Amino acid sequence: MKTESNNTKPGFWDRVGIGLSGICAIHCLLVPVIVALIPLWPAFEEFHEYTHLIFFIAIAPAVYLSLRQRHKSPKITILLISGLFLIFLAWYFNDILGEYGEAGVTLIGSILLIWGHWQNYKSKSRKK
Repeated sequence: MKTESNNTKPGFWDRVGIGLSGICAIHCLLVPVIVALIPLWPAFEEFHEYTHLIFFIAIAPAVYLSLRQRHKSPKITILLISGLFLIFLAWYFNDILGEYGEAGVTLIGSILLIWGHWQNYKSKSRKK
């Protein structure tokens, strides 16, 4: 069995990427609800300001390592790079986008990442 590196199984980084992107999507869906329910939200505002950057920093290596092993589909590369780029844009333009715009852009980015990682995982598992 050919592995991506000495320590990982094929598709490992795609599974990590799917998990991280899923957590990011759940975060974006729940934050507006939490904001409405927590009267102490200003105390958490500074923490929330950096969550998209933290997700971007966590997701970027998973995208890079997933794409390191070549596949024949440029669609997969476009999905993963686009999703990662949207998460970065949501963080960078959070003041312009507002709370719901930021969550929406990040959610779209997360969906693209999940779809891209899933397609990449399927393409690698077919090669076995």
